[in-house]
Amino acid sequence: MSTAQRDSEWLLQNAGSIIRYRTITELVKESDENRIEPLRNKLLSDGLVQFWLDHMVPNFDKNVMHSGKSEAFENAMGKLYEFGLRKGFRAFDEKTRPFQRWLEQQIRLPTEGYYSPFSVFYRTIVAAFLAMTGYSNDEAVKTWILRRLDTVYSFVKEGDFEVYVPHDSFSSFPKIYRRYPLLSPDLYPDEEMKLPWIHDINAFLHSSFMKEDNQLARKVETIVNFILSPDYQKLHPDYGVIRSESGRYYVMGWSIHLPGYLETKMREEDFGRLLMSLNLLSRSKTARQHSWFKRSFSSFENFRTRECLVTFPRKCLPEKEFGYWISGSRMGLETNRRVQRAITCESTFRYLEIALRIA
Repeated sequence: MSTAQRDSEWLLQNAGSIIRYRTITELVKESDENRIEPLRNKLLSDGLVQFWLDHMVPNFDKNVMHSGKSEAFENAMGKLYEFGLRKGFRAFDEKTRPFQRWLEQQIRLPTEGYYSPFSVFYRTIVAAFLAMTGYSNDEAVKTWILRRLDTVYSFVKEGDFEVYVPHDSFSSFPKIYRRYPLLSPDLYPDEEMKLPWIHDINAFLHSSFMKEDNQLARKVETIVNFILSPDYQKLHPDYGVIRSESGRYYVMGWSIHLPGYLETKMREEDFGRLLMSLNLLSRSKTARQHSWFKRSFSSFENFRTRECLVTFPRKCLPEKEFGYWISGSRMGLETNRRVQRAITCESTFRYLEIALRIA
């Protein structure tokens, strides 16, 4: 029995319903429905799953779609994605249906409007999380993701990192934003941001139709190679400030800056984001072969226990009341996280999830 097999069996014996379900379906890859169904039933009745399902409310206000609050769409969907809920789970399908319909309507509308200048961003968030949870082949989701792929790839393939213009390019540039660089308006014509967002990468790497099409897959790998370059990682971590058609200014962030890439010593508060980044990029062959990826993942061996399990420091797996799931602020997978075994279960599962993709 390999170490991964032994650790997976340990998780099946010691973890809560979320990790046990994901272990048997994703790590063990069990095909016997008689073994899977009881764990699926326990998953769906788990209090954490019910809590986050209840937060999936079809409120399309800008501050509910995207924020650090628990009721934010992106946080509820991020948690449910990590809990293993996917298309085909009736309770989950019912919760995602309003957002599918919203996207179907939005892709037919111009970019300017209520969500301006972030309409493209909000549509990308919704499409990405739907793709991550199994809906990538739905027409609206696929249409939007292909549109974003075309926009981002067309820019990235040129390898141009001259993305900023001087603050005095516009006489109205406000002093409050002086600490941010000013993005060239050429990068966001009609609000179509050409630089990739983290949500784009999630969408691209989770879409089954991308993996099945060699041409699309090559485009995705080109984009991953772009974000792994030193020139990209040296861009401002919030990208910078954009100027809307109305003359107002906004900070545009959600880049894919990688913890430990440029720094000799990574900040402890970035550990969750490192785990999230490695998990996401482990789906890319280009990323798996990169020195940053290999160096970062190998560092996890320092957290092996005497039993050869993995235990990250508790503070490196935060579950905050306010924070963004995508930034690693909501890492909890176990119900009773006060006991040390829960942290070992979460750490070991997160390690194995990545390890088995690069084996």
